[in-house]
Amino acid sequence: MKGCGNVENIPFIASSESRLKRLEQLRRFFVSKPFMLFCVLIGCVVTVTRTEFAGLLFFGVIILVMLLVCDELVATTLPFMMISCIMVKCYDSFSTYVKLVWLFPLCAIVFFAHFFLYKKPIKVGSTIWSLIFVSISVFLGGMGVLPAKDYFSLTSLYYMVGLGPAMILVYVVIYSYFGESKNSDSKQLFAYAMTLGCLMACLMVLLHYAVNIEKVIEHRSILEPQWRNNVSTIIMLTMPFPFYLSIKKTRYFAAALITLPCLVLSSSRGGLIFGAAEFALCCIYILYTDKKHRNLYLIIFAICGCALIFMAGDILSFISKTLARFGFEDMSNEPRAGLFQRAIENFRDNPVFGYGIGYMGNRDIHPSKEFAACWYHSSPFQIIGSFGIIGIFAFGYQFIRRNTIFWSKITYYTLAIYISYIGILMMSLVNPGEFCPIPYELLVVMMFAILEKSCPKNKERILFWGKYAASEKEEIKEAVNI
Repeated sequence: MKGCGNVENIPFIASSESRLKRLEQLRRFFVSKPFMLFCVLIGCVVTVTRTEFAGLLFFGVIILVMLLVCDELVATTLPFMMISCIMVKCYDSFSTYVKLVWLFPLCAIVFFAHFFLYKKPIKVGSTIWSLIFVSISVFLGGMGVLPAKDYFSLTSLYYMVGLGPAMILVYVVIYSYFGESKNSDSKQLFAYAMTLGCLMACLMVLLHYAVNIEKVIEHRSILEPQWRNNVSTIIMLTMPFPFYLSIKKTRYFAAALITLPCLVLSSSRGGLIFGAAEFALCCIYILYTDKKHRNLYLIIFAICGCALIFMAGDILSFISKTLARFGFEDMSNEPRAGLFQRAIENFRDNPVFGYGIGYMGNRDIHPSKEFAACWYHSSPFQIIGSFGIIGIFAFGYQFIRRNTIFWSKITYYTLAIYISYIGILMMSLVNPGEFCPIPYELLVVMMFAILEKSCPKNKERILFWGKYAASEKEEIKEAVNI
C-alpha cells in the first residue's frame, strides 16, 4: 500500500491487508485538520488550567505514538509546537521536570525505532559544515579561562551538546527524512503546524487576559506575564506562516492579523519593536504574493491603520508600563547594559575563545535560574563573550551559508521561512533566542534543512527583478493543499 513506509519491518502489520489499511487511516488521522485543531484545543485547556505537567505528558505520548505509526517525521511538528508553547509558563521549574528523566531511555528507544522502521538513505547538504564549525566553536568556548567544574557542569554540557552535535543530528535527520522536493505535502504540513503553533501562542496571550480580565478592567493597564519574551519569540518565529497560507485561502489571514496585537499585549519590549517590524515585512509579503486579494488586504490595512490612529491615545495609555521600561534615567540600572559591558570585558580577557557557554560570572548582574545559562541577552554579545573570535567566524559563516541557500531558492515558501529567520534574529538581539537549543534553534535548523533539501533552485533572476524558482501557479497550487 502506498505511503506505508517499510512495513515489512513489522511482520504483524505487513501480514494483514486490514491492518495495513488501519495503519494508513491512523496516519491520515494524525495529520488531519480535526486532530490538529484538537491539539490546539487541548493546549488552550492546559494553559488556562495551569496543568503544564499533564500537558507535557499528553503531547509527549502523542509524539511517541506518532513516531511509531507515522512514516513522515514532520507529522510530530505540531505536538512539539504545543509543548513549546505551554512550557514557556514553566519558568524556574527544573526541579519539577527533572523528575521525568527516567522516561528518557523509553523516548530514545522509540526515537531510534522510528528510523529502523522507516529507513531512508542518510543525506546531508553543504550547510552541515556551518553547523560543524559552530559546534567546534561552542566546545572551544572558555578554553584557558573557564574552570573545569564549570565547563563540565550539567548546564554547560546541555548547551554545548544542544547547540553543537544535537543540531547537527537534527539537520541530518530532517535533510534525510523530509519529503522529496516533488512532494509538497510535507512542506505544507510543516507550514500548517507552524501556523497553529502561532495561533496557540496568540491564544495563550488572549486567554491570559481573559482569565485576568477583572485586573485589566480595574487598572486599565497591560498585564506583564513573566513568560512574555518567550511567547513573543514563538509568535515571531511562526508569524510568516499564516501569511503564507493566506495566499490562496484568506481565512488564515485572521490568524495572521492577530499576531501584532498579541505581541503588544504580551508586554515584551522586543516583541513590540521587532514584532512590529516583522509584521510590516509580512504585510509587504502578502501584498506582493497575493495579487488576487491585494485590494482586500489594502482595505483591511487601511481600516486597521485608521483605528490605530483614532485610538492611539488609549492604546499608549494602556501599554504605558511597557513603554516606561524603555526609558532609564540611569542606563546602568538596566541589566542588559551591564551584560553587554561584561561581554566586551570577557572578550578582551580571552579574545580567541571567549569565556564559554558555561560561564556563570554574570549572576551578579542578572541571576539565572537553575539549569539555565548565564546569558548576555544579545546574540552579538553572546558570541563575542562566550566564543570569541572563533565564534565570530563560525556563526558568521553560518549566517552567510543560510543567506546563500535562501537567495538561491527563492519561492513564496522560502520567503516565509526567511522572514521567520529575520524575526528570530531580531528577537535574539535582546534575548537568548537562537542560543536556546529547544525549541528555537531546533526550529531554525529544521526550517533551513527543509529549505535546502526540498525547495527548487532558481532558474531565473530572482525576487523583484524576475521569476521565482517555482512559478506562481506552482506556489499557489501548493497552498491549496492545506
